[in-house]
Amino acid sequence: MSNSKIKTFLFFMKDASKEKPLYPVLFILQTLITGLFPFVNLYLTKYLLEAFTENVGIKKLALLGTLLVVFNFLFKGLMIVLERNIAKISMYLSDYYNVRLSQKAALVPYSYAEDPEMIEKARKARGAFFIYAGGIEGLMNNISPIFSGIITVAGVVTIVAINAPILLLVAILAVIGSAITVWQTNRVKKIEVEEYPKMDRAMEYVFQVLRKNGIAKSVRLYDASEMLATEVSEATTSFSKVFRRVGNITANWNCVGSFVNFLKNLAIYGYLAYKLLTGMITIGDFSLLAGSANTLKDSLQDIITKIQELGKELSFLGEAAEYLSMEEVSHLGSKELKNDTIPEIEFKNVSFKYPGTENYVLKDINIKIHPGEHLSIVGLNGAGKTTFIKLLCRFYDVTEGRILLNGTDIREYKHEDYMKELEVVFQDFKMFSQTIRGNIVNGDWENPNKDLDKIIKMSDLKSLVDKLPKGADTMMDKQLDKEGFEPSGGELQKLAIARALYRDAPVVILDEPTAALDPIAEYEVYRKFNELVGGKSAIYISHRLSSCQFCDKIAVFADKTIKEYGTHAELVHKKDGIYSRMFAAQAKYYA
Repeated sequence: MSNSKIKTFLFFMKDASKEKPLYPVLFILQTLITGLFPFVNLYLTKYLLEAFTENVGIKKLALLGTLLVVFNFLFKGLMIVLERNIAKISMYLSDYYNVRLSQKAALVPYSYAEDPEMIEKARKARGAFFIYAGGIEGLMNNISPIFSGIITVAGVVTIVAINAPILLLVAILAVIGSAITVWQTNRVKKIEVEEYPKMDRAMEYVFQVLRKNGIAKSVRLYDASEMLATEVSEATTSFSKVFRRVGNITANWNCVGSFVNFLKNLAIYGYLAYKLLTGMITIGDFSLLAGSANTLKDSLQDIITKIQELGKELSFLGEAAEYLSMEEVSHLGSKELKNDTIPEIEFKNVSFKYPGTENYVLKDINIKIHPGEHLSIVGLNGAGKTTFIKLLCRFYDVTEGRILLNGTDIREYKHEDYMKELEVVFQDFKMFSQTIRGNIVNGDWENPNKDLDKIIKMSDLKSLVDKLPKGADTMMDKQLDKEGFEPSGGELQKLAIARALYRDAPVVILDEPTAALDPIAEYEVYRKFNELVGGKSAIYISHRLSSCQFCDKIAVFADKTIKEYGTHAELVHKKDGIYSRMFAAQAKYYA
């Protein structure tokens, strides 16, 4: 077994034992009992058969029969108790790792959420528990039979070696043949592991499209149902081809395994029948040796099979271990940051290109946002405005240069402290299938009613909340509650703004959340929000200029950098300036 698989095994054993210390103890007990059971049963059966042939009397027969029944009853009862307790802990650990994987998805750096390789890694990590492997339960279900099998093999090898050594060779040859068939079937099953996530992505995309109201409208308006049906059909056909191929190869090798088993039984029973008929062994010896030889073969085969299965499980779980061990954003930086003053923000010689790409998205950005200053960032689509905000939010780290908060590189601060400095509303903001209260409060569950009514009123949501049957505790959308309500686009924007205001951070950022509104409506939203922001620092981003006239400074992004910087009065009169041309083209909307 490779070092990586050993590390994976130790990772999960340590993790599961820490969470449930009784779990490995139960498996050890199960392993010992399972390993010893065949041994005792073989000898009791031998003595019972010999008692029958030797006419030893009804009392001895009854005693041996009773011992056999009681032993099996106790064994089965004890195994049921162990299996039930193991199953309970396994179910708990399944939920535990489901939560761990979900939490990890929320805590890893944002850049991973946009990286196809990392998305695939997350899929494989979840698949290791819930699709391809059996998670911790599957791991332990392979480990326990390996060690119990070793105990059993040690006993039956001794029996067979003393009484019929040739059967050792028969058992070993049968095991080799069976091991080859298992190895081949496991090898072909890896095809499913590689192909399934790709096909599943296509299928999942179509179903997500059909569930989304906005896209569902487009499906009907533009008759896209046939296109989507084709995608589903192609994905389904791919599924069928892969599973049919795997199934056919597996079936062929299973036939080989059955033939090997037939030859093994023919050799064992033929040899022992000869010895019995020639008087070389008793009927009890026949039972003991036949049972021992079969047990030896089955135990050896089970050990090899489980080792192969364990290797496969550890390969899958290695993805999960690697994913769960990935660095989380909360571990970055150690300097504390108190949220008690309006900070100064500075981009100093900042350049950036997305991971895995060679082209810069931003180049040589230099700008300082003073405490309480309101900055408007404008520019054409693709100028780097949103990337600028992603860097400020630490979704990505800069490629070159530094971003400073009060003179300190933002990477030096504790991530959770730094994020409390920002309240952000992006253009593609999302609401959760939660209550209005839950969507506004989000992670601030320690004080969930803090100024909530005030925030609802400030965000112009009071009339909406008052008319809903459960008020702020009404569920949004009907995905989790059939009585939930479907907010309009304007109501969603107000909720997004309410969520940002509730955070009460010293730096406020609006990244085109009102892009779907007409210019006049957008202007009104920005104007009102600017009043609510008050003395906080604010950054407003738009390719329209509705936010510019009431901001202290304007930064014009073009050609991957800041081309113009100044007040509205300075830039609007700049001859042949980018801002002056943009403003002239849009001025009719703000007259």
